[in-house]
Amino acid sequence: MNAWDYVEALRARWRLIVLATLAVLGVVGLWTWTSPRTYTAAATLLFDTQQADPVATKSGAGGATKAAAVIGTQADIIRSAYVAQRVAGNLAMDRNPQLIRQYQASNSTLPIREWIGRRITKPLEILPTRNTSVLAVNYKSEDPELAARLATAFAQAYVQVQLQLRIDPARVYSQWFESQIREARGRLEQAQARLTRFQQERGLVGAGRFDIEQAQLSELSQQLTAAQADAAQARAKAGSSIGSSSDAQQSAVVQSLDTQIAAKSASLQQLRQSLGPNHPMVTAANAEIAELRSKRGQAVGLAVSAVQTANAAAQARAGELSGLVQAKREQVLRLSGAQDQMAVLQRDVDTARNAYDAVTARLNEVRLQSEVPMSNVSVLDRAVAPTLPSSPNVPLRFLLGLFAGLFLGIAAALFLEWRNPKVRTIGGLVSLTGVPVLADLNREPKLLGSGAMA
Repeated sequence: MNAWDYVEALRARWRLIVLATLAVLGVVGLWTWTSPRTYTAAATLLFDTQQADPVATKSGAGGATKAAAVIGTQADIIRSAYVAQRVAGNLAMDRNPQLIRQYQASNSTLPIREWIGRRITKPLEILPTRNTSVLAVNYKSEDPELAARLATAFAQAYVQVQLQLRIDPARVYSQWFESQIREARGRLEQAQARLTRFQQERGLVGAGRFDIEQAQLSELSQQLTAAQADAAQARAKAGSSIGSSSDAQQSAVVQSLDTQIAAKSASLQQLRQSLGPNHPMVTAANAEIAELRSKRGQAVGLAVSAVQTANAAAQARAGELSGLVQAKREQVLRLSGAQDQMAVLQRDVDTARNAYDAVTARLNEVRLQSEVPMSNVSVLDRAVAPTLPSSPNVPLRFLLGLFAGLFLGIAAALFLEWRNPKVRTIGGLVSLTGVPVLADLNREPKLLGSGAMA
């Protein structure tokens, strides 16, 4: 048989196909009628994965992968026994007489709220919405009102649990940080006491004391250098021969006397030439010159004495400054060692203060986290009682029943045709007899019935 033979066979047995299809649809209809109705109510939760924490000090880079992981984790939390028990408590299901009787009849060793939580979790279904931050909380029940109530209750209970899971650890951390801050404060006070005691013992008032002493040492060193130069110069002057000392020669009194002596000597020479050596005026001039030379000697002596006095003063000043510099240098060395020790103690104080400040800041942050009733999830839509059942799916069942009936009818028709074949086409006649067809006397189907005969 060729394909056309099969088509003609199905056309000839169409009543069988229709009957089989109607029979299957009838069975499906009866099955659907007797099946229990299941209603699905859905509440939706919105997760704000980009919400900024007003008390957080650190932020991490978010992304689609992180958001998906967070939503997947929250779906597991919604299905947890903790949320289910909270639902049972919020709806007072543990005081429902019917559930109490069922619990007592089950002889369960679990607490009634946990037993109810396990029962109500089974019909729960959590479905994340693709490429969004929305979770659908679906609940199935034969009672549409109960399905809506439990779907909404699970969504609300999850929001409460999520907030509690955020606040409870923060409160525990707050208590722990309070004990840590007491220890940090104690360490800071001890470090500060050691630093204060060390400063009092060494006479230090702060880190600037060393800089002041070092500046004074530098100034004294400069003064000592200048004094030593002056002392060396004064010593050189004092070592010169008396009368040839440059300071003595440069004295104004000595120079004035030298000028007077030179003038008197010139006048005396003229008087000797004109009056003779024994003239009274010559004698008087000699006496004046002698007196001037005596005064000059006294002036030179005074100048030399002044140089020697200045030399002694310069040497004394240099010695005094040398002693001051040596004492100041020893003091700076002592302060340098004390400064190093004080720097170590100061670092201990700074470290303790930084630790105390860090613990205090973290404690304030944790306290805010435990007090701020903020959550990044909210109930987007409350569940409403569905009007149509989600199960059984009547259109789908009848569609599948239609295909199944057609398949069964076609299979039955083909099977009967195979068991009892009939000649329905020219090709079938040729295949059956092996004799070529000489003529085709077609007749109208309305006169001879369906099919073609040769």
